[in-house]
Amino acid sequence: MLKRTLFLLVGMLFPLLGFGQGETSNWYFGDGAGIHFNNDGSVTALTDGRLNTFEGCAAISDAVGDLLFYTDGIFVFNRDHNIMENGTRLFGDSSSTQSAIIVPKPQDPDIFYIFTVDTSISQNDPDRGLNYSVVDMSMNGGNGAVVQKNINLLQDCTEKIAAVVKDCSEESVWVVTLSSESGEPPIDFFNTYHAFEVNVTGVVTTSVKTTFSNLLIQDARGYLKLSADGTKLVSANALSGLYLYDFDAETGVLSNQERLTINSPHKNSYGLEFSPNQQYLYVQSSNNNPAASPTGHFSALTQYDLLAPDVSASQVILDTRPIYRGALQLGENGKIYRALTQSYLLGTTFLGVINNPNEKGAAADYRHNAISLNGKTGTQGFPPFIQSFFNTTTLIKNNAEAVGNTLTICEGEEFILEADFLAGAIYNWEKDGIPVVNPGNIFQVSSAMLIDSGRYRVEIIPPDPTECKIIGESFISVDPVPEGGVLNLLQCDIDLGNATDGISTFNLEQAIPVSNDRFVFYASIPDRDADNPIPDPGAFTNTQPFAQTIYYRVTNSLGCENFGELELQVQDNALGANPQHSLFSCDEDPEDTTLQATFDLATFAQDTYPSLEVRFYNTPEDVLLEQNALPNTYGSSSQLIYARLEDGNECRGVEQIQLTVNPSPSFSFPESLVWCTDGPALKISGPEGFDTYRWVQNNGGAELSSQQSVTVSALGNYTLEVGYTYDANGETLHCTSSKIFEILPSNIALIQEILIADISDNNTVQVTVTGDGDYEFSLDGNTYQDSSSFENVPPGFLTVHVRDKNGCGIATELISVIGYPKFFTPNGDGVNDSWQIIGTNDEFQSGSRITVYDRYGKLLAQFGPGDQGWNGTLDNRVLPASDYWFTVELEDGREFVGHFALKR
Repeated sequence: MLKRTLFLLVGMLFPLLGFGQGETSNWYFGDGAGIHFNNDGSVTALTDGRLNTFEGCAAISDAVGDLLFYTDGIFVFNRDHNIMENGTRLFGDSSSTQSAIIVPKPQDPDIFYIFTVDTSISQNDPDRGLNYSVVDMSMNGGNGAVVQKNINLLQDCTEKIAAVVKDCSEESVWVVTLSSESGEPPIDFFNTYHAFEVNVTGVVTTSVKTTFSNLLIQDARGYLKLSADGTKLVSANALSGLYLYDFDAETGVLSNQERLTINSPHKNSYGLEFSPNQQYLYVQSSNNNPAASPTGHFSALTQYDLLAPDVSASQVILDTRPIYRGALQLGENGKIYRALTQSYLLGTTFLGVINNPNEKGAAADYRHNAISLNGKTGTQGFPPFIQSFFNTTTLIKNNAEAVGNTLTICEGEEFILEADFLAGAIYNWEKDGIPVVNPGNIFQVSSAMLIDSGRYRVEIIPPDPTECKIIGESFISVDPVPEGGVLNLLQCDIDLGNATDGISTFNLEQAIPVSNDRFVFYASIPDRDADNPIPDPGAFTNTQPFAQTIYYRVTNSLGCENFGELELQVQDNALGANPQHSLFSCDEDPEDTTLQATFDLATFAQDTYPSLEVRFYNTPEDVLLEQNALPNTYGSSSQLIYARLEDGNECRGVEQIQLTVNPSPSFSFPESLVWCTDGPALKISGPEGFDTYRWVQNNGGAELSSQQSVTVSALGNYTLEVGYTYDANGETLHCTSSKIFEILPSNIALIQEILIADISDNNTVQVTVTGDGDYEFSLDGNTYQDSSSFENVPPGFLTVHVRDKNGCGIATELISVIGYPKFFTPNGDGVNDSWQIIGTNDEFQSGSRITVYDRYGKLLAQFGPGDQGWNGTLDNRVLPASDYWFTVELEDGREFVGHFALKR
């Protein structure tokens, strides 16, 4: 196992009430978003927050990292995420850049001050300036209450606020904001920094003022940050510029104003943060696109070297992308987090992170969308803290693997924590808040275990009581190492040239246990130590017959590694001339030109080799290398395949299996047949030439017959299955094909109605029938048509024929079409010698009456359908050729008149 000795120099200076970084362990921000810093330096998303703020927020935890309360500057939520007693209507604003910061009262563990900075977003929204409220955590069972609220310090100020320890002897804190010199409206521009002291007596309401006559800040937006060591202050003022100052923590006075330039076109500064070692300043700036616009926003992340002779010239742009502005905030794990938003109103569910902020340029390692908020939405702001919480010296000495004050090591490695040595000092060590007996300045773990992960803290009490205590913290994460040890791989020798020489080809990766670990194989220990791996572990041929030991290195996803041996063994396995098994199946598509079938290899393996692990391959080479294994359901033509038999990943034999595909029947059959339901049952015959037949009525599954023919007497869907039979290992294999067909009904038509429109120049007949058949129609029994309507029908007696096209029969009905001749020639030649109405007789319209008149209306004759008609005489006197008129009174009540010609 690889051993490393890791030295961590721990010297985090917290000269106030013995604070560690536990106070900064919980951040709540945005819309229900939050993160928690774990003892191993990792971050966990919190989803139980109640805030809904576009920008400002604040949070505070106790020294061991348990949440106390948090706020957006208006509402205060306790550790149970309920609104604290009297915790409403504080004078902050969710649209104020920083809105609030929380400061503990020195020497009083129960009292906290919430400082708020307001802003005005509309004409009716007053800006109430800088105020503070008092929280007493001893009330409500430790859930606290706001006991004083909105005590005014400045009537108007910018949206920014910061805090830093003044000095450890007085145990006081400076709270700083930017306003005008008087802090009273109206304010044309902001030019004065006000530093308010918080000490054991409370909040000193008279500020220490530093005014810069050449400072003309009109844009109140942007963050204010102090360096953790209290020596620098930086002010971001959006459109009004970025300014850097020296800060005197003893007096609260600023000096040496320096305006920093931003070379990016997106130069309106907003988010700020110092690196843990105070050398680098990070700025997030934007193009100030209209806030409500959903698109068009751009933001830049820039690093400045504060030790450079020309700070502005040292800038390095680490990232530029189309996002809105956002905060930067240092975490207790030494990383700087970046708020990511799409626009003023629309946040994101991720945070960016600068992993190594103590490094210059690209080595700072900015990662976008690095932290998921588990579906919650981050917006522009992060909670600010007393910056002294992050006052650190170098935490890890001479170790490039450390990230900030966090180090990740592997199980079994050694690590050493080393605090500053002070002669006569007392060192109080603890891990995760639990005291650890270790009297010196060095804490050593020679072989780390997983339980050694955690937050390590040391309190150094100098021998001189006038000197400040020193608090040091670091985070150790111990990752597990992967399993090592001896692995075994037994291979079968199926070399077609010599299957008994003990030499075979191994796929070494088959020995790897199921895991995400990475294995590298070596032929010898010197090769392993020189990292000279076997070039092709998927096709390794042993050099020592029958048994050989090779070596491996295994590395898990965390980068921890272990070592082990792989024992290779070779077993003789000569393949015979004939296959050991045969497997038969039927051609799946008898209509194509290839024989192709699906073989159930899984069932075959279970039935044939019930106690072994079996995989199938196409070639002996694939068998050896265990590559290109065939699927459990394998589609194939007739071929020879190989079964590799294993027990615990050890080859126990290789056998040959012959796959045989037998032809399935190919036949045609009508998709539908017609049965005359008013006739006998339908007999159906299947095609000839098959071994088996099976007739099935669908939607019930009843088998009707196993003969070539079947008689059916019911409508519906049926299946005809035909098959060939084959001998398969002493059993009968049935290869079948089937066709689905439908029995459709037909029958003789039932004539329901015949509509006749006659006594006209265009007589028509319309036939209405019912029945299941497909019918055609005729008036003469010879010429048929699909239409049931006839036109220009001659008068007389006709027979309507309705024929079923499926051959089920013809229905007939005699009809009469009434009409009359236009002339007659009574000359005794036997043709047209009398005039009579056509289409009437003793059966049709027998009660009708016909009357004939001359042109003057004289009655000439009167007769019925059964009479001969009129012969052109009156009283046996031949009448001359002329037009004559008639009236007809039909039996069905119809009447009509007309005329005709008598021709001589």
